[in-house]
Amino acid sequence: MQITGLELTAVQTVREMGRSKPADPEKASSTHVVVCLYTDADIVGLGEMSDLNWSVSAAALAALKARLESILVGGSPFALTALQMALAQQEWEHQVLCGIDIALYDVLAKALGVPLYQLFGGKVRERVPFAYPLAPCNDEADVEANLLRLERLLAQGHRAVRYYFGQVLDEDERLLREVRRRWGDVVELVALDASGRFNVSEAVEVVQRFAEFEPGLFESPVKGRHNAPVEDFLAVKEHTRLPISEHVADFAVASRLAGHGAIDVFNTGLGYAGIAACRKVFAVAEVFGVSALMGSTVEMSIGTAARAHLAIAVPHLAFPAYMAGPLVYTEDVVVESVRYEEGRIAVPEGPGLGVVLDRERMERLKLN
Repeated sequence: MQITGLELTAVQTVREMGRSKPADPEKASSTHVVVCLYTDADIVGLGEMSDLNWSVSAAALAALKARLESILVGGSPFALTALQMALAQQEWEHQVLCGIDIALYDVLAKALGVPLYQLFGGKVRERVPFAYPLAPCNDEADVEANLLRLERLLAQGHRAVRYYFGQVLDEDERLLREVRRRWGDVVELVALDASGRFNVSEAVEVVQRFAEFEPGLFESPVKGRHNAPVEDFLAVKEHTRLPISEHVADFAVASRLAGHGAIDVFNTGLGYAGIAACRKVFAVAEVFGVSALMGSTVEMSIGTAARAHLAIAVPHLAFPAYMAGPLVYTEDVVVESVRYEEGRIAVPEGPGLGVVLDRERMERLKLN
């Protein structure tokens, strides 16, 4: 089986939350590229480059397609490692390798007639617990908007959330205090994510202030994030019993942070460089005895399915995963979106990713 061509389609999807803040009536949107990888066996691999921050103009996508096809066309998906090595010799925009890697794995699993998770050793759990993202509050209207979101999620059986905080700490505290007053421990606060907002002294003060709300972890507490000195993380860790998490893009970063005991949890995912790179980070976590979770860049169902297939096969998944895109977006490009049942992701059964592209839907969302 050989690769014969590549199709890249830019789409835009609308989110259910506000564009600038939780209470904003104007809705946020995200740009994605849907990948179709064609083969001479009439098997088409699907991939997704999610929530992009680079140009997806017709000219930009044509140039990207030409670069990728110069490496991929004529190659065999069964020579996966060789193709990954060839791709890694060039620099690519964020998410490009991820989208291509997903499509390559999808082709392989379809050719073998198995769900994607079988390529990773099979299931070790039946469903993947997940946490829904809540945007930071700036004022009382945002607090009310997020409380309404929580009511809706709880009615659907989804209890776990992660909250981005740190813009207006008093409003953050107002939200979290009201959450605990209304629902107590029914709401699982998986993470408080500071997004690298604070210097060390500020981070210490913040983790001490918000520890009473019992988050599962504090994420990205210091400026510089994964590039911050290990001493910064260690200084914060001295002042909290709660785990500290950071986004980890590759095994070199993972080894540096874990080797110095700088963080307790790897937030990793496919978005950095694809499935193979993500599996290496999970392996480093296991070697160093560090916890790990499956992160997200807010994907549609293609990207969500890929992450869920890996998450269902990872032996050590310490926290709920962050993939909530099919709930966040009001639109999708597949026939049936990835399903969420009582706080868990129902991983699509194969072959491959287990999702089917709906070209009519994709055409309606197409940008170029």
